Amino acid sequence: MFIPLGNFSPEVNIGLVSASRSCFPRELSVKRTAELLKACEARGLKMFAPEGECAIIETKEHAAAAAGQMKSAGCDAAVLYLGNFSPEIEDAVFVREFGGCVMMMAAAEESVGTLCSDRGDALCGLMSAAMAVEKRGLMPRVHMPGAPVVDIESGADAAGHFFKVVRTVKGIRGATIGLYGPRPRDFETCNYNMASVASIGVEVEELALFDLANEIKLVDDEKQIAATIASMREDAGATLPPEDFTRRLAVYEIALLRQREALRLSGAATQCWIEQELSLRHVPCFINARLTGRGFPVACENDTYSLIAELLCQYASDSSVTMLDINHSIPADMLPAGMKAVAEDIVGLFHCGNTAPCRLVKPELKYQVMMNRLHEPPGEPPDFTRGTMEGMITPSSITVSQVYGSGDSMIAYIAQGEFLDLDPATFGGVGVAHIPGFRRFYRHALLGRFHHHAAVAFGHCGAVLFDAFKLLGIKTVYTPLLQANLYPGENPF
Repeated sequence: MFIPLGNFSPEVNIGLVSASRSCFPRELSVKRTAELLKACEARGLKMFAPEGECAIIETKEHAAAAAGQMKSAGCDAAVLYLGNFSPEIEDAVFVREFGGCVMMMAAAEESVGTLCSDRGDALCGLMSAAMAVEKRGLMPRVHMPGAPVVDIESGADAAGHFFKVVRTVKGIRGATIGLYGPRPRDFETCNYNMASVASIGVEVEELALFDLANEIKLVDDEKQIAATIASMREDAGATLPPEDFTRRLAVYEIALLRQREALRLSGAATQCWIEQELSLRHVPCFINARLTGRGFPVACENDTYSLIAELLCQYASDSSVTMLDINHSIPADMLPAGMKAVAEDIVGLFHCGNTAPCRLVKPELKYQVMMNRLHEPPGEPPDFTRGTMEGMITPSSITVSQVYGSGDSMIAYIAQGEFLDLDPATFGGVGVAHIPGFRRFYRHALLGRFHHHAAVAFGHCGAVLFDAFKLLGIKTVYTPLLQANLYPGENPF
């Protein structure tokens, strides 16, 4: 989804319609729906409600009219709220006619005092409605809350969750990504196949490093270059290199942003390691970090799947994200005594320096140690291996996720944890993460299924991702097994 820089997720428009079965009072659905809309508005959720008789669906004509009004209003998704038992055939007709994602939920009974006069039986009705939807093959487009029989407050909470799921689905289905150059030879697992990417609606612009190099040659706006360097100085401070090298970085950033505008890109992935450095004479990490921090993620090593995972995490969290290696084990002597009991679930998450400066404790612009070791003369000051943004990643809650191609579809994983307030004691943009259940998860879910990179969101958004993956048709989603005997498909978050 092409969105303005500085934004992290698309705007979404969601409609809400209720339904009523003829042998139950229509007024019950009218009253409950008005209360639900009011509670949603109090949470900042503006929802479109159909006007006229079709505001409460009782007939097929109502269902078609309500769907038509929502489509005309540009609704990205809809909530079908069973204010009472509801007519299941008409419920299914609405889902079919609307054509987009629909959340179905049912009204709970209010109190013992109303069970005789105003009982709606929507718990029963939802079973019938869900069966009608399933029989017509429409269930893949339907989201059910974890607890789908709701009072007014929990119904508004479910609507808030659905907003986040819808913006994630809308964002990725509307995404176009730019890939610059082939993957580096040393990163065989950073491959992709077009069918799997297309299965969730992502479009790909395959480009060459020449396209980027040629765009760089066209950057001659000295005012824009000076403004970019000034902005870079705010991020890097005294660690910003001398003017000649900084200019290389500035024109690279401007060229990438021009390509973003021209091709309407949601994100990009560049070849890096080491062809890009030899050609453009800098490491791109700092620029990747800056652009990712503004809502335009740029992945390393032309890693298409990680770029897609970054976009998914960005839309789900509505915030900047990063891409890191699931990188190294943590020595026992590095952990405080209180953490030793969970040492097996603590892992170092690292990358050369592509994490936004605002996510680092003391960000510094440095050089890529391993690349310098291999490709520049020993003992001499680093040149083209400069450009990494390094530091300890700020302690926070995190969601770690990845997608990967499996034939013409995707598999995925989601794990939640936190970055600890613990010095990583090594180079790069790096944090020490506690991911409960990591050791078993690494052995039984990750090995042989996923490559070494992962997208990291700064916050817990696993529940949103899990439900978005289902609506995107990703059937296999691995999570750390922390609870026993989950129902198949039950959201563990």
